[in-house]
Amino acid sequence: MLALKVGKKNGEETRRELVRLGLLNEDFAIGREGDFLLFPLKGVGSQFLEGKEIVDVDLPKRSSCPQSLRDALGGCGLRSFDVVGDIAVIEIPDAMRPREREIGETLLRMHKSIKTVVAKESGVSGEYRVRRVRHIAGEEKTETLHREHGCKFLIDVSKVYFSPRLSHERLRIAQQVGEGENVLVLFGGAAPFAIIIAKMQPSARVYSIELNPDGHKYAVENVRLNKLKNVVPIQGDVREVLKDRRFWGWADRIVMPLPKDALSFLPYVAHTARAGCIVHVYAFCQKGGEDALASEARRLLGRPCEIAYSRRVRTYSPETDQHVLDIRVLE
Repeated sequence: MLALKVGKKNGEETRRELVRLGLLNEDFAIGREGDFLLFPLKGVGSQFLEGKEIVDVDLPKRSSCPQSLRDALGGCGLRSFDVVGDIAVIEIPDAMRPREREIGETLLRMHKSIKTVVAKESGVSGEYRVRRVRHIAGEEKTETLHREHGCKFLIDVSKVYFSPRLSHERLRIAQQVGEGENVLVLFGGAAPFAIIIAKMQPSARVYSIELNPDGHKYAVENVRLNKLKNVVPIQGDVREVLKDRRFWGWADRIVMPLPKDALSFLPYVAHTARAGCIVHVYAFCQKGGEDALASEARRLLGRPCEIAYSRRVRTYSPETDQHVLDIRVLE
């Protein structure tokens, strides 16, 4: 059978992305070959697999023990969960709250790398885009060390917005950055986009701007953890920070990972882009509304531009998707 061969250090993020894309064949066990993991695949017709090492191997069938919460708890109807470092973040429907302790203990038993389970108590909201969580099992903590694409991130899931589901997007953008580029990352949080870009392209100059003081604190710490000299975290409102004349006509690339409001900030960042600059903007979009989204983005940017790339990043609700637009500024 066909399998994706990756280094162990990238194993967990690869597994999550394969599951998200529906590519992991969970009828078979994940294999091991020295310092590499072998992920069984359902197929290879995916952009995510382009350029990666695909091998033909024999992998054993999985055992009959439960492989999911649904199996373990008798079809409880839970949604998928996120893993940040060694913390699982899960959404528990009101009807399942009496069983949340059991759910948390089941997760700990099934996934030995998870040490803490917290439940979402609110959606991402407020000026700082954070959510309330409650502890339901394991160690009582909200801070963890998360690893992604060879970088380390100290994250407090109750104080800073961080989505492991954007792992592929962070890598996609970082791989596009050329030598010596000037990069602005707006709404930068704990600096995952900025740090992965700076790590993969050491000659790039990267500014990461974040309003949340806690997010800024973790960004500063994460720059130190990754021993980077080419990332500058700034705490403040991007609308005010970008008034600084040093940013006028400075950026070769702008990253705007704030799907709820990023479009409304385009008029405040247009002056920072050089001709040829790529603006990566994330936005929520009603299903079927992609053309209207692109038109609105071009209008708000207010400069001659074209949509160089567009795709659905993930489903947000039955009616709404999260999209990314890569907009090239022409002049």
